Amino acid sequence: MSRRFTRRELLRLGGLGSAMALLAACQAKVVEKIVEKEVTKVVKEVVKETEIVKEVVKETVIVAGTPQVVEKEVTRVVEKEVAAPVEQVLRICLGTEGVAEQFHFNCLVAGGAVQDWMPLLYTPPMYFDVDLNHKFGVFDSCESNDDKTVWTFHINPKAVFSDGSPITAADVKGTWEIQTEPMNAVGRAKAYLGNTVGFAEAREEGGEAEVSGFKVVDEHTIEVSLVNSDPLFHWLISTCHLPTIKVAQYKQYDWDTYWLPENNPVFSGPFLLKSYDPDYLTAEMVRNPNWWMDEGPYLDRMLFTFVADAQTRGAIFRNEQADVVVSLPEDLKEEYPDVFVPMKLFGFNLFWMNPNAPPTDDLNVRKALTLSVDWEQVFAAAFPLGDAIPTPNLIDPDIPCQDKERVWYEYDLEAAKAALAASEYGSAENLPKLRVTPRGTNPEWVNALEAMMGFWRENLGITNVEWKQQPAEWTEEDQVLINLSRDDVSARFPDAATYMWKAAHSEGPVASGGLLGGYVNEKIDALLDEALAIDPDDPRRCELALEAQRLFMDDYVTLTWGDAASYFTRSEYVKNWYRGPDMGVIEPWKIKIEK
Repeated sequence: MSRRFTRRELLRLGGLGSAMALLAACQAKVVEKIVEKEVTKVVKEVVKETEIVKEVVKETVIVAGTPQVVEKEVTRVVEKEVAAPVEQVLRICLGTEGVAEQFHFNCLVAGGAVQDWMPLLYTPPMYFDVDLNHKFGVFDSCESNDDKTVWTFHINPKAVFSDGSPITAADVKGTWEIQTEPMNAVGRAKAYLGNTVGFAEAREEGGEAEVSGFKVVDEHTIEVSLVNSDPLFHWLISTCHLPTIKVAQYKQYDWDTYWLPENNPVFSGPFLLKSYDPDYLTAEMVRNPNWWMDEGPYLDRMLFTFVADAQTRGAIFRNEQADVVVSLPEDLKEEYPDVFVPMKLFGFNLFWMNPNAPPTDDLNVRKALTLSVDWEQVFAAAFPLGDAIPTPNLIDPDIPCQDKERVWYEYDLEAAKAALAASEYGSAENLPKLRVTPRGTNPEWVNALEAMMGFWRENLGITNVEWKQQPAEWTEEDQVLINLSRDDVSARFPDAATYMWKAAHSEGPVASGGLLGGYVNEKIDALLDEALAIDPDDPRRCELALEAQRLFMDDYVTLTWGDAASYFTRSEYVKNWYRGPDMGVIEPWKIKIEK
């Protein structure tokens, strides 16, 4: 009597060979059938770097004693290798301008090399994303009165510090007042908050500032009263330069030490500063366990190393010892084109001539120094690879408000000689020493300044020039006598009136600071005050900004030589790493490594 075997028994008896023998012995009737079934895999268990998999596959079976061939489903259990998960540790090598003193994480300073990393530790109140869409951060909504002189900002109720405590309106107010205090020397705070009622008085009084225009309405609401109407105030403060710190924790320490890891600082961003070594120039950040946004962070850790020399940073990148290298040498661009990612900025570097330091306190001296230079040659010296565009206007060429009819400062040697002769000094021999600085080691800045000095020497006979890499290399007494220095305007959004206010208004950061030593042009101030109160869609706003630019350029206090193409650099497998006009990393909670 023949026995019927179940399918499970056939498999248990030893797979294909046993099944064939049993089929022959039992003289089973064979029916040809092609089994068309896709291969499927079901992961049952993961063990270290392997997985146990059940596979259903098709195998060809020859039926014993017959010419027939059939395909049968066969199930088997196998062990297969599994790719190890990618370690979410980002290695960052930086060395901005080669100045080791810039390697710190005091995010209240509103500038310097640390601005790149501010959003890692502190979420800004609002910000612009990589496509320049305006987004909320710590704040989740805002509104103004009809004449745009009072703005109200509401804090996201989910927003908490890394210790789990809520971010409050009192913390926002207290942080802005710390940045207002004159002893803390936060120059850019004036650009963002200087129009607030009581700001100027608080700056003048010294000590702990209390700005009357900042009002805590309730725990999650702050009101800001402005001196002058500003329809774009909410854009103006959309920057990582205005973090919110936990004021109570700050007051236990001081400006220089509140952020150090040994003092257990709290943060509002997706990461915490776990370690910092100023001697070995290293730092480590880890995930914020109380991160409050709905996404991220994806990275587990970030490891920072400061390397001053650009060529050494290039070697570190070549050797795959870092995933992100800040300020990679541009000669690597041809070899690694996908590593250099274009970055949108509104602002470029310029040289500024101090109208309050002799001999550049003489308009004719400034005019002679300007018109004696062939700016096309300076452009070629600064950008030997041609990776830049000329800048006939002071206003950034990416801002949609340009005077396309004017090109300032065309090379005119005869006019330059006439201006020098008309100055109070009369000739190069009578000029006092010129003090100049590129404020850094960037080849673009250094080459541009060296080319300018060559034209002064050859065309005007000016040789009494003292060059230093940084202003701090002069004594404090001589720093106020610096005649020419470099910096950018750096607007955070594309608006000509805001840009010109920063560049030329007497209350702006350039005119009121060391670059122009207290420059004042009342006509420019009036034009810009009027422009800033006008709706951004009104063409009159642009017209007033261009008129202010014309008056400013006629004062010969700034020199433009070109707008360099801007890039940020990162390895291709570093995803969602973006920077933009605000300089800081955009939405760092989205960064991840995908190899």
